[in-house]
Amino acid sequence: MASQSESTILTALHYLFSHTDGKIVAHCLDLDLVTSGATLEAAEDRLNAVVLAQIGLCYTSGNFAQLLAKAPSEYWQMASNAQEMARTHLEVEVPPVVLPVKRSVATLPVYRSEILAMAA
Repeated sequence: MASQSESTILTALHYLFSHTDGKIVAHCLDLDLVTSGATLEAAEDRLNAVVLAQIGLCYTSGNFAQLLAKAPSEYWQMASNAQEMARTHLEVEVPPVVLPVKRSVATLPVYRSEILAMAA
């Protein structure tokens, strides 16, 4: 039986972008992480940095449960109703957990969607 560290926990990432108070809010639904920026690109760059830091921290600490912290279902529902955007990829370096023998790089697809207008 494969241990949790050996099994695939993340196979893709889902980002939801929304507009709030003149800023773009970027939410990684798979890890329930949120950032914002003045532009979509800035918000996504910040979110990518936070996602990479979270994944790296989980692997180096052995706390894989943090990779299972999904956003609440209402955010997934918002994403399913939002406008789909072009898919991108995020390269994730997975550090060695036990022995520093080999580092591997995984490329995760990033499914992106945007809420264009919030209901009043």
